[in-house]
Amino acid sequence: MTDAEATAAPAQYKQPSRKGKKAWRKNVDVTQISSGLDEVRDQIIQGGVIAEKPSDELFAVDTTGDAAIQKAYNKRHKPLKVDEILSKRSAIPAVSSKKRLADFTEDKKWKKSKISRKDYDRLRSIAYGGDQVQKDVVETGEAPDYDPWAVQEVKEDPRFSFLDEKKPKREPATLKQAPVSLAKSGKAIPAVRKPEGGKSYNPNFNDWQELIAREGDKAVEAEKQRLKEAQEEAERMERAMASSDSESDANEGAWESEWEGFSDDEDKTVKQKRPERKTPAQRNKFKRRKEAEGKAKQEAHLKAKEKQLQRIKELQKSVEEKEKAREALRNMTLVENNDSSSEEGGDEELRKKRFGKHPVPEAPLEVVLPDELKDSLRLLKPEGNLLKDRFRSMMVRGRIETRKQIPYAKKKQVTVTEKWSYKDWKLQ
Repeated sequence: MTDAEATAAPAQYKQPSRKGKKAWRKNVDVTQISSGLDEVRDQIIQGGVIAEKPSDELFAVDTTGDAAIQKAYNKRHKPLKVDEILSKRSAIPAVSSKKRLADFTEDKKWKKSKISRKDYDRLRSIAYGGDQVQKDVVETGEAPDYDPWAVQEVKEDPRFSFLDEKKPKREPATLKQAPVSLAKSGKAIPAVRKPEGGKSYNPNFNDWQELIAREGDKAVEAEKQRLKEAQEEAERMERAMASSDSESDANEGAWESEWEGFSDDEDKTVKQKRPERKTPAQRNKFKRRKEAEGKAKQEAHLKAKEKQLQRIKELQKSVEEKEKAREALRNMTLVENNDSSSEEGGDEELRKKRFGKHPVPEAPLEVVLPDELKDSLRLLKPEGNLLKDRFRSMMVRGRIETRKQIPYAKKKQVTVTEKWSYKDWKLQ
């Protein structure tokens, strides 16, 4: 039995009797009416009854025609080559044949205008500073009386005298100071670094191999450091687990012994000796021993001071030599860093103290693998993001503070309250 037959009204067509209402309900066929209602409901769901819609909504007039028919007609009736050339029009407009103002000279006849010559001379004298210039025109040579950037005085309204005055916004004192770069050496970082030869789309093999080796070593060192930290964390967790197990075992043993009637506190109380009173001879002996120890410490300290005074010249010479060596090493490293930064444009070492709460984002890895090298500019794909590169450069140079993108920022909760200061009346 289908769904339609299951939901249809009960009918017994073979029974000819129609005596009474009950027999009429059983023997009347209403399938045609129910199918018609279902069809009307479907039409309403799809957008409305079709019989009730106007002709404009059901039919459309084709005014453009079929493009395939036009194409087939043009193929059969091909126009001449001359007509094709004449039908083509250039996107550049043709040279106009109108006369320009530059073609007219003073000798030629004056072109008639909408205003008279007298009015034209008057307007010309006003525009170019003649005798008829109005007196209220501001001259550029004098200093202006109005300064648009000056702090304007706001008139106080006596009705709102109880409100606090709004403080004007002032620029911070550090705005006039020069920015400090985040480089550890303290040298200025260029805004745009000179790229290395290995980063080219068609690099030299030696430069590219050197860049690959250097970046690979950095990645290996970072991975070793990560594995070392993970191992240390695992060892620390194992030690913590072992110590917690030993403490639990000790506590359990102590609890069992106390349950049986034995306790460590009782043994400690038994073993403690009662302090006895010292005799005067013992006190004098202890006092003499303390004085002897103090004298011995003082003499040893004096002897060490004398040795240091004797070696002060040797220490001074050694310190001077160390300072000279350190200064020479610092100069060599500065020269090497300057050369490497100017020629190679490598990554700079940043100092720990930064300008902002968030860390500086790491520079993107600009290395092209062997299978990514292309031999044509057409196949070359752009890499990196110029906006992110400029943003990081401004943070490293100290132009702006380090920032971090917050996708879901917390909204500030503002509670509106009425101050009680309006109740404090002052009699004048």
